[in-house]
Amino acid sequence: MKVSIIIPAYNAQNTIRKSVDSALNQKFPKEDFEVIVINDGSTDETSEILKKYDKKIKVINQRNKGFLKAANHGFRIAEGKYVIKLDADDYFKPTILKEMVKVLDQKPEIDFVYSNYYEKTPQGWIKIISTKNNIFNTAGGGVMFRKNKLAREGFYREDIKFAEYDLLLRTQDKWKGYYIQKPLFYYNRRKESLTGSKKWLKDSIAQLKKIHPKRLKEIKKIRKY
Repeated sequence: MKVSIIIPAYNAQNTIRKSVDSALNQKFPKEDFEVIVINDGSTDETSEILKKYDKKIKVINQRNKGFLKAANHGFRIAEGKYVIKLDADDYFKPTILKEMVKVLDQKPEIDFVYSNYYEKTPQGWIKIISTKNNIFNTAGGGVMFRKNKLAREGFYREDIKFAEYDLLLRTQDKWKGYYIQKPLFYYNRRKESLTGSKKWLKDSIAQLKKIHPKRLKEIKKIRKY
């Protein structure tokens, strides 16, 4: 297995179809990738929707443990050499696997690949977010890692809010990333999401500063929500 797409999902009945379909409809050999959905104790119609995909995807149903534990569970059971997370309310462009896998296959010195992305705002606007000069402009998903490197780091820390940025801060001096200068996925920014809360954002940044006191300059570069 070349790559695993991990989709943590909780009460995602309104968005999960588009997310899963974008993962399945990749311009990439079907036998070379898998789609794993971690259904984290959803109480809406998410479970019923996922049943309709039958054997096209792997669905792991578990009691609600939280987003980070769900994501890490997906990473751990992934059979792919490379792993990439897709949030249940976001979706991929059809070429994201093809373009990112090509980099990791051809460049063994690269540990992860990231790209620009489209951001859909609560007002319905779509804009391109560039990550060219700032890795901390990335969103939670859409970054492809070598699984063995991610495993050595213990995957995401599960006791922290901004675990994606914590991972980047932890590995900044150890990992080498590769930037693709085109948008390869859609990030759906919603008012009801965690990043829609100013208090949650403030607490998340404060937590990072406490954990990484020598990385304050980098923390200031984290994208605004």
